[in-house]
Amino acid sequence: MGRCRACLLAACSAGTTGEFWRTHLAGAPRLWNTAVSGEMKRCVTQVSGELGRAVRELARRNGATLFTTLLTAFQIALSKWTGQDDIVVGTPVANRSTQAARETMGYCSGIVPLRGQIDRTRSFAESLHAVHETTVESFANAIPFAELVRALGIVTPPGHNPIFEVRFALQNHPIPDVAVPGLSLQLRMRSTGTARFNLACEINEEGEAMEVAWLFHADQFSQADIEQVGRMYLDVLTGVCQSPEILTAALMTTLR
Repeated sequence: MGRCRACLLAACSAGTTGEFWRTHLAGAPRLWNTAVSGEMKRCVTQVSGELGRAVRELARRNGATLFTTLLTAFQIALSKWTGQDDIVVGTPVANRSTQAARETMGYCSGIVPLRGQIDRTRSFAESLHAVHETTVESFANAIPFAELVRALGIVTPPGHNPIFEVRFALQNHPIPDVAVPGLSLQLRMRSTGTARFNLACEINEEGEAMEVAWLFHADQFSQADIEQVGRMYLDVLTGVCQSPEILTAALMTTLR
């Protein structure tokens, strides 16, 4: 009887979570309808140590995390670049409850879609608070990606991700250096370069600085395209650190 009650409670919880996602993602548009295949190319830009310190201080002053601060700026840059004001990105999340399981099975065990609806009348600080709240709520309702797709009842054409076309990740889990006699090695987190998404932005913390790696399909985007969105992203970060109360509309007029 106890097991049956537990099953009922689990089913109820799953149903509630599924309803959250059906409501949260209702009407979300696709950025592109292009199928993806093959390996992705890689382009790297840098956030300087000075700007990195400013971004972290901006997050601290607004009671947000580094992740949500970087994500808010990313959504604004992507909105300007694509012309879309409703942006869904997927981010890898940990789903391990114990240290032993994390060490054995890894950290990036699932994907959570994060929806950002750009309001150009808001200041960046206001947008950051909204994104932070939405992100916390989305993480709280995280379920295995396959279950999420089933809950949404999505049928996906081959070569398409069911929910999002863009991946965004902050790879800030500390990875220890490896000591080998006669060698000096440092492990780095890197993408395999293959996935069912059109574009990815993966940020690695390097002390106070950050490396921003862009992964893209060359048959859809040119190197110049990626360099442009990379510049926009850095310009957004620079602009909001200088003036957190700048309106999104004003900020976006500065992006080229």
